[in-house]
Amino acid sequence: MVKQLVPSATVLRGTGKWWWAGCLQHGLDVLASRGVNDDSLVLFMNDDVTFRPDFLQNAVDVMRGKEGTLMVARTLAPDEAGTVETGVVADLRRLSFRVADSAGAINCLPTRALFAYWSDVRRIGGFHPRLLPHYLSDYEYTIRAHKKGLRCETSPRLVIVSNEEATGYRTINERSFPRFLQKYFSKKAAANPIYWSSFVLLAVSPFWILPNLARVWRSALRDIGRALTRSLSHNPGTQASPKTG
Repeated sequence: MVKQLVPSATVLRGTGKWWWAGCLQHGLDVLASRGVNDDSLVLFMNDDVTFRPDFLQNAVDVMRGKEGTLMVARTLAPDEAGTVETGVVADLRRLSFRVADSAGAINCLPTRALFAYWSDVRRIGGFHPRLLPHYLSDYEYTIRAHKKGLRCETSPRLVIVSNEEATGYRTINERSFPRFLQKYFSKKAAANPIYWSSFVLLAVSPFWILPNLARVWRSALRDIGRALTRSLSHNPGTQASPKTG
């Protein structure tokens, strides 16, 4: 389909195991191998979004003279009832994230529709497909960019509509404890404490690493404890009986 619309496009075919960070990194590797110009505009984008015909031209206009800037489009829900994704404030001391209430407060962005000049992409560096294969990879990348002095911005002229269906595990209500653990520690799980730990080690200042690792694993143990309780309550025969006689 892509080649039909843009015959000159290069389509990378993954293995099914690249995940989000791996896909983006392979794309960056191809650009680097081709020696693209520093003033080339790079777009990171999911394939489950739609946008108006003038979207790319608007992006070129918005990014003119914006070297040293990461620019993300505002994402609307499918019914276009409101913004569901935009600039983010990452509080790395408390490991919390909220929508920014002012442009100057943004220090973190998603990569759902993110623009940057190639010179800035090279300055930021690559993704970490093994340490952060999917969730949090975009936050770590843009937080790193902000720490290196790049500005994180959004523009009302750049709008996309999200058409995604939930494909990851954000809420896991498995009654089977083994199946819960399998999903909870999957790359598809937003709460996977292994990758949250990777994020902490990569993004958080050294002084706050240990408190945040403790926060991550306390939360994980609570989740696991609730899942075990739920499993036992639905399978009373698996509970140990007190010894008699």
